[in-house]
Amino acid sequence: MITEAKLKYALKELMQTKSLNDINVTTLCEKCGCHRQTFYYHYTDIYDLLAAVFLNEVVEGVNEAKDVKGVLLAILEYSKNNFSFIRSSYNSAAHDLVDAFFYNKIISKVFTILNNANNYSLSVTSYRNISRRYASIVGNEFGYCFRDATITVSKFDRYMKRYITASLVTVLPALVELSREEKKR
Repeated sequence: MITEAKLKYALKELMQTKSLNDINVTTLCEKCGCHRQTFYYHYTDIYDLLAAVFLNEVVEGVNEAKDVKGVLLAILEYSKNNFSFIRSSYNSAAHDLVDAFFYNKIISKVFTILNNANNYSLSVTSYRNISRRYASIVGNEFGYCFRDATITVSKFDRYMKRYITASLVTVLPALVELSREEKKR
């Protein structure tokens, strides 16, 4: 395993039991058996490493999803499997990285699905706007859950499954209608 991968893995593993604010470079380097100079060769600080983790994180099932619900359920599954890591990241100075992660994972695939299906006979720009707005709304809801210190993985799962279903029958159609209205102007 290359050093960068070891550092990413060690950070995620440490964040299962510690908050990001309680992890320093020395602890991280001890965990993966490398020197501090090696860490600083690759990253400027812990937040730089965390950004690299989120930038390169693969969410299983997203690329294979055939519909918007499949995309969101894949992201939900990833979130449940990495609950402590995401919560610790979100409740640190790095919450913007988590927001960007959810937004980017949702927008790219939702846009592809909507644009390829073209069920609403809208322009590419309209599908891009729908995807952008929807990703923002749903991504914020994921973040909202991670701000709640009392939420458990099972409560998170139940809540987000209900939210996903409701958003598909209310929010997404409303955004499609908004795009149709914008098209008329």
